[in-house]
Amino acid sequence: MSAQVSLTGDSLMAAGQFDLAAVFYEKDLFDRSQRTDSVNADTYRLVVNDLLLKKIQCQKYLKRFEDAWQTAQRMDLSEANDSLQYRLRYEVALTGYLSRHYGEAHGQILQTRFYVRDSTLLASLDVLEILTLNELERWEESKEIFRRYAVRNGITTDVEELYKFLKKKPKSPEKAQLLSFIMPGVGQMYAGYPKEGLVSIGLQTLALGFGVYHVWHRYYLIGFFTGAGMFQAFYFGGARRAELMAEETNRKRKAKNNQLLRTVLIESENKKGK
Repeated sequence: MSAQVSLTGDSLMAAGQFDLAAVFYEKDLFDRSQRTDSVNADTYRLVVNDLLLKKIQCQKYLKRFEDAWQTAQRMDLSEANDSLQYRLRYEVALTGYLSRHYGEAHGQILQTRFYVRDSTLLASLDVLEILTLNELERWEESKEIFRRYAVRNGITTDVEELYKFLKKKPKSPEKAQLLSFIMPGVGQMYAGYPKEGLVSIGLQTLALGFGVYHVWHRYYLIGFFTGAGMFQAFYFGGARRAELMAEETNRKRKAKNNQLLRTVLIESENKKGK
């Protein structure tokens, strides 16, 4: 029965029915778990890992990366064969990267380098490690591995030029907020949004002017409560906004830098495949 289910899962995956194929693979895994006594332990481990790998492929096709990551956690990594152990550990690291578990993914990469002795296999880990380190913002480590990768693959790109963004320090959200408290609008300008800074200055100036105008004409309640209330809202809101803008600037820079490095890596890997 299990063999039939496995074949059905394979045929469904070949036909592009990934959701249903994943269900059949899981059923096969359950069926096999009920009769482990009659099966050699090594054979059982090989079969189960193979079924899990197939299920992971289905989940990746469906872009269910978190599910693929959870499935990968079920694999038995105590495989003596270097090639197979590399394949299993690489899949764990890859699904970790795809599901944004970057710290766990990098940990698995380091474990793979430790447990797998075949250096020819480990060379192909560089790309995934560079991408993972970039997401962790460990740029200097990424740069060193990229340098090694470039030499190995004959990439003529100037690595120093590629990583020149390291010379530009990230914006400090705390500094942006402090600057806005000291001088309204300056925090937004520091964060890289000069127009927003000018708008913030304008709004706070109008609110303050509104309050002063009405107090001058003896409309004290309107001047103090409405004018001061508006100014306070714009003042503290502007400072908080400046902090968020600095964080957004850092996110955009990180995404831009990562995309640049991904593009170079993809082009390099595509050339290798030809």
